[in-house]
Amino acid sequence: MYNFSPSTLAYLTQAGWEVGRKEWTIKYRAFLSGEGYDWFPAVADFLAEFGDLLIRFKREDGSSDTIDLDACNASSGFDSRWVTEDYTRRIGQTKFCAIGQAYSNHMLLFMDEAGRVYGGFDDFLCFIGNSGAEAIEVISSNQRERIKEIPE
Repeated sequence: MYNFSPSTLAYLTQAGWEVGRKEWTIKYRAFLSGEGYDWFPAVADFLAEFGDLLIRFKREDGSSDTIDLDACNASSGFDSRWVTEDYTRRIGQTKFCAIGQAYSNHMLLFMDEAGRVYGGFDDFLCFIGNSGAEAIEVISSNQRERIKEIPE
């Protein structure tokens, strides 16, 4: 089970999430494979439960922001070569898949085979969490100190 804070759980519930949620992932697999991303069980499991959610949360300053877990939309807005070439070199792994966007769609979220989540925007790259659920918690509860930048 997940260890979501009450506020994150409320944001997820408002977005339509519930324990045991299952979405079809065929559209994601087909689209993301066509974009050059690898498909693996960690991504399939995450998108089956959280895919297509638009999570609205409050930032520290009280303004609203989002985590958009439509992986197809996320991938179409970013050049997959940043992930499959530059980011893989910097992280030292070779298999990644887009899972969504955060911060009003400015940051691409992507996952490795172990389920760890990273974020990137152009040259900026960071580690967000050891799982998709942890990444949702870190972002939506404004735990910026847990987001670790990965240098060039």
